[in-house]
Amino acid sequence: MNMKRKLLGAVALFAMFSAFEANAQSSQNINVTAQVQPTCVINGGAATLDFDFGVIDTATGADVPQSAGFTWRCTTGLAVQIELDSGDTPGSDPATARLLDAGGGNVLQYLLCHDASCTQPWGDGTTAPDVATVGGGMGNPTNETIYGVLDGTFAQGAAPGSYQETVVLSLNF
Repeated sequence: MNMKRKLLGAVALFAMFSAFEANAQSSQNINVTAQVQPTCVINGGAATLDFDFGVIDTATGADVPQSAGFTWRCTTGLAVQIELDSGDTPGSDPATARLLDAGGGNVLQYLLCHDASCTQPWGDGTTAPDVATVGGGMGNPTNETIYGVLDGTFAQGAAPGSYQETVVLSLNF
């Protein structure tokens, strides 16, 4: 009987501590949050993207094709417009004729386009169409090519010189 009392006492003591242990607990929810900001980056491989038509043979009047590629990344699902501004030469028009300037009123006409045959000029969002697309994620770069053609017939009347223009490539989101 003494053994039964000891066993019952031990069970009672265990039950009392178990109940005490369960009643001693307190809990609180933890709200864990994060935000992903809309982000885009252009990776041209350098600070500037070079688009060089080279030395122009004005005797032939042949158009001079060229292309340059760049990589861009944007946050997943982000609506993006890829635009090329009209450039820094007065009178340059993305839809009809961009202008390379050598100073003194000397210019060469060229286009920047979506396609290799240059039938779809690449625009600034106002005078010619830009590219409307969606970001595929920062870990999923997209390659894009800008095609161009320098007007060889127009170049036949060009004065010797070094012609240039700066065009800004933008990802608008």
